[in-house]
Amino acid sequence: MTSIGEYLDRMVVTGHSPDERIHARVSNYRHVEVWFDPGAYERYDEETLSHQLARLGVTTWVAYHRARSEAYRMSQGLTRDELAAAERPSADPHRRRYEEELNAVEGEGVSAGGSVRIRTRGMLQWTVDIEPGTLRRLDETAFRAELHSAMTSLIRDRDVKIIELKSDYFDLGIPRRWRELLNELRAINRQRRG
Repeated sequence: MTSIGEYLDRMVVTGHSPDERIHARVSNYRHVEVWFDPGAYERYDEETLSHQLARLGVTTWVAYHRARSEAYRMSQGLTRDELAAAERPSADPHRRRYEEELNAVEGEGVSAGGSVRIRTRGMLQWTVDIEPGTLRRLDETAFRAELHSAMTSLIRDRDVKIIELKSDYFDLGIPRRWRELLNELRAINRQRRG
């Protein structure tokens, strides 16, 4: 039987912006590539491009989530009905709280040059901010590099937050003192934001 890891490694998911001029591909489990139709980049302003990229993020995430569920189904040899039953919300209150918090995890990624900021909540709400003047300053290749670095930063931030959340609910073998330090850092960060 093929493992879920092997399915995820081979999985390729694509998404398109609402105007169908920007495309995304997720491959090899976590590699994200975004590209524009020829001549499309030059037609955007920051506000319009931000909206198109945010919607592209949502549609690509939904396609990714569906493909990941299908990979899980196939790796476990489940029928579609068995998968649907497995994906229903848990009756266990502890598990249900975890799932609710997981679906509300906020992530943020900022590009290496600071021109692009991506924020998500539960990966179904996306906000993309592009600094004014960026599209005049950067050509398409440079902008795509900024976008890629923001996505990489977002994925890392989200991964760390999910590990933190899992450690709150499940025994991951993380030493208690480390968890206490993590909680202290969270409190400091909340104070800085508040």
